[in-house]
Amino acid sequence: MVDLTVLGMKNIGIILNPQARINKKKTADILDDLQNLFGDDTLLRLTNSKDETTDVVRSFIQEDIKFLLISGGDGTICNVLTSLINLSESDSLPVVVPLMGGTINMIGSDVGLRKSQLSVCKDLKKLIQNKEIIPVTERGLLRVEEENATEPTYGFTWIDGLLYNFMLDYYSQGAGVQVASMLAIKTVLMSIADTENGLFKQVDSRVEIDGKELPHEGHIFIISSCLKKFVFGFNIFHDNPAPGRSFNTVYMREPYLKKSKHKIPLGLYKGLESEDSGNFINQSVKNLRIQKNKGYIIDGEIYEHGTETDITITPGPKINIYSPNGEKELLIAEI
Repeated sequence: MVDLTVLGMKNIGIILNPQARINKKKTADILDDLQNLFGDDTLLRLTNSKDETTDVVRSFIQEDIKFLLISGGDGTICNVLTSLINLSESDSLPVVVPLMGGTINMIGSDVGLRKSQLSVCKDLKKLIQNKEIIPVTERGLLRVEEENATEPTYGFTWIDGLLYNFMLDYYSQGAGVQVASMLAIKTVLMSIADTENGLFKQVDSRVEIDGKELPHEGHIFIISSCLKKFVFGFNIFHDNPAPGRSFNTVYMREPYLKKSKHKIPLGLYKGLESEDSGNFINQSVKNLRIQKNKGYIIDGEIYEHGTETDITITPGPKINIYSPNGEKELLIAEI
């Protein structure tokens, strides 16, 4: 087990995004709950923009927090971790605690945090006060470098193509389970009727995996992720990459979709194997380069470009995420 020294509740920093979908409906209630639970001993901050997030994260680094609680969706977590890693001069990062308050909450679901925000915080506070072990799950991050960008972005999942367009529709129609179900049915019907138009139109691209250029141009979608499960709990990945060393990537082209439509439902629950033709790849990789990209999503955060852009994705640092069903344990030793 790993020994983690905690100085007190001041080592807990909480960032709350009041614009996140769930939080937006009851921001005042959530704030009251957190303040009543932790009192003045915890650093609790609201952030309404990326600039505010950067300022708060900088102050948390100066306070040397040990636990970073993030109340919002996956996009909020992506923004917070990007600021944290780009600003931090230390390799030692705090334990991350996702508090599910947004539209997309894949990260919390992936590690088993399905309780309410207040319940998660109560459980964590009890463990800290009783000086008990902290169960955590280790996940790697993606380091996403955009051509001409001043600094990289960090997140758990990167998508483009069909799924990028799907998520744009999802957000534009209000998000939520009903919207997702409606769009999923629409997508299936479109795939049966016509794969060459709408969501299923191939995007222009050249793709390299681990320094080797793929034989075909264009693709329907690419998914790269360090999580075990995809959105809505789907188990689409075939490999089990080592955190911080590699990540899963699923790449699909139109010929595979036309030939293997009948396999797609199975592929949502059991990762399909790669094809020798190069039209479908499902494997762990160490380096992914996409040329001519026009837009993508990292953890629910949309990135759109006016011009074609080259994207390079490599493994980022490892993160310990608080998890009731943790894969390892951290010891609390008060000083």
